[in-house]
Amino acid sequence: MGRLELFNRGESMEIYNDRIKRIRELMRERNVECLFAAPPSNIFYLTGVKTTLDERLQLAVLLQEGPLFLIMPEMYKEVASTLGDGFCLLTWSDHQNPMELVLRACGSIRGCAAVDPKLWAGHLLILMETLKGCTFVNGGEILGRARSIKDEEELRLLKRAGELVDEVMVEVVREINVGMTERELADFIERKIKEKGAEDVSFKPIVASGPNSSMPHHIPGNRKIEKGDFVVLDFGAVLEGYFSDITRTFFMGKAGNEERKIYRVVMEANEAGYRAAACGAFCGDVDRAAREVIERAGYGQFFIHRTGHGIGLECHEEPYIVEGSYIPLEKGMVFSVEPGIYIPQKIWRSN
Repeated sequence: MGRLELFNRGESMEIYNDRIKRIRELMRERNVECLFAAPPSNIFYLTGVKTTLDERLQLAVLLQEGPLFLIMPEMYKEVASTLGDGFCLLTWSDHQNPMELVLRACGSIRGCAAVDPKLWAGHLLILMETLKGCTFVNGGEILGRARSIKDEEELRLLKRAGELVDEVMVEVVREINVGMTERELADFIERKIKEKGAEDVSFKPIVASGPNSSMPHHIPGNRKIEKGDFVVLDFGAVLEGYFSDITRTFFMGKAGNEERKIYRVVMEANEAGYRAAACGAFCGDVDRAAREVIERAGYGQFFIHRTGHGIGLECHEEPYIVEGSYIPLEKGMVFSVEPGIYIPQKIWRSN
C-alpha cells in the first residue's frame, strides 16, 4: 500500500507557488500547454506532498493558467485540507477510471503536453490514448531545469543532509577494521545515518573492498576486509526529502608508491574540477578539467564514468557533470565532483 505525507516545514505554500510560477515560465518558452508530473519527487517539489509508489495513478496536472490539479487515489483525500489556494485535489476510487479526472483537469486541450519521464509507461500509454489530440513531449527538461536551481530552503536542507553524512564518516573511520565484512560495515553505516535523524539512506551503502573496489556500484557481501585492501565507501542520507552523497576511499595499512601516486592524481583531478565549477562555465568544462588530469597521468582509460551529478530531491538529478554538456552552471545548482581511477585491484575515488 502507498503512503502519503505532507511535509510542512513551517513555510507557507508560497514556496510551492513560486516553483509553479517558474515551471509555467518554462512551459510558455517552449509552447507547452500542459505538464504532467509524477511521484514521488516532482509531485513533492510542486506541492509538498510526498507519496510512495504503487500501481494506482498519481499525477499533478499543470496548465498555463488556473490551479494545479493533484489527481490521487481516494485513500489520500485527507490531504485536501492541507493544500492551499491554487491547488485542487481530485480523488478517485479503485472502481473508477482516473482518466476521467485527467479530462476534467485538462479540458479539451489539443496542444503540446509535456510528460514527466518518471511516469510509468503503462500510465503514459493510457494518457496518450485519452488525449489523442495532444502532441506529447518529454517534460524532463522543464522539470529538471526548474529543480536544478535550488531555493534557500532547499540549500539549507541539503547542507544539513551533507553535514550528517560528514559526521557518520568520522565514526566510520573509527570503526573500519581488518576482519570486518563489507556487509557488517554497510549495516553500521546505515544504522548510524538513521540514529542521527535521517528519514532514510540515499541508497543502500556501498562498501567495496579489495578486488571489489574497482566496481563503482558493488553490492556489499561477506568478504572480509584485509590488510592491503583498497576500500571504497559510498553512502548518503535523506533529510526531509533531500539527499546527500559522500564517497571516500581507504587503504588498509601503509600505502606504497603506486597507491600514493593514484591518490595524488585523483585529488588533483578533484581540485581541478572544483576550480572549473564557476557560474557561466559549462557542465562539460568541469568534467573535462578533472578528466584531463587523469588522462595526463596515463590513467584515462580507467576513469569510467562522468565526473558528477546534481543532487536534491533525488540522489542523481540535473545538472549532470558530463563531457560534452553545454548546460551552463548557475547560482543555486548543487552537484558532486567525483573523479575516480578504477584499475582492477587498485582504485581511488573521491567525492
